[in-house]
Amino acid sequence: MLQALKPAAKYVLNSAIFALPAATRQRYKEFHELRYWKSVTTPIADDRAMLEHERSHYEFFFTTFFGLTHADYAGKRILDVGCGPRGSLEWADMTAERVGVDPLADKYRALCDDRQKMTYRCAPSEAIPFPDGYFDSVSTFNSLDHVDDVDATIAELKRVTKSSGRILVIVEIGHAPTPTEPHFLDENLVTRFAPFKPVGVRLFGVRADHNLYGSMHDKVPYVKGEEGILAARLEG
Repeated sequence: MLQALKPAAKYVLNSAIFALPAATRQRYKEFHELRYWKSVTTPIADDRAMLEHERSHYEFFFTTFFGLTHADYAGKRILDVGCGPRGSLEWADMTAERVGVDPLADKYRALCDDRQKMTYRCAPSEAIPFPDGYFDSVSTFNSLDHVDDVDATIAELKRVTKSSGRILVIVEIGHAPTPTEPHFLDENLVTRFAPFKPVGVRLFGVRADHNLYGSMHDKVPYVKGEEGILAARLEG
């Protein structure tokens, strides 16, 4: 609905929603997150070939896009935070353990109930239910601007990653807060992941259709001060 509105009308609507009680805003946010995933998942839920095709892009962004290979994941424990329901780690059969964490994981899985090899845990990003330093590699793709508390989420990402491990980030930056993406983030975001050090940070523009992964595939140029995408690989 919001995407169809003119910018001025969208601003007024967002302002009205932000004025609502926190519990109401949370229900609104969950409704729209579920509606989005239902719209992209239900049409192909029974089409195995299409599901596999859609999942293939995850493998590219976890490996080639960040200068990594399957060997970098072999025998490792990996975590995808804000994973959605469509098998973001199904490609990673060389790992020791592959887990997706999302606060709506149980509801998401009802939208896409095919058998998957990765494990899902229903939990908020601000309280990841794993011990300190449990994972070798942790990722958050197109989710960090959706969380309730960015700093608490980053603290948890760092906590559950081994000190010698890796964190991969893809996130929208430079957009005004919305009810489903309630944070303004910029290119300085990577500094908040210290002591993990950025070994590769790239910025992209956003295509007119707002397809983030397509924008990165197309290498849309980033214009400072406008909406964009930050992709960062951070190492311990």
